[in-house]
Amino acid sequence: MKDFAQGLIDGLDKTTEAGFAEALLIAISDVKNKDGLRIRLTLGDTFEEHIEYVRQIAKIMVKEKTHEH
Repeated sequence: MKDFAQGLIDGLDKTTEAGFAEALLIAISDVKNKDGLRIRLTLGDTFEEHIEYVRQIAKIMVKEKTHEH
């Protein structure tokens, strides 16, 4: 049986900043300790900071193609 979080991540377009950020948020929320229990991993002191840091990572990792006219 496929892991639920992995199934969500597989369905996202990770070639865009938004899709990569969403996949990263899902992956971070599914991190488990050695006993298989999920841990609360955050990148900031508030949820808003956490989201902003994830967006920054996504921007670095994904180079969106701009359409030149």
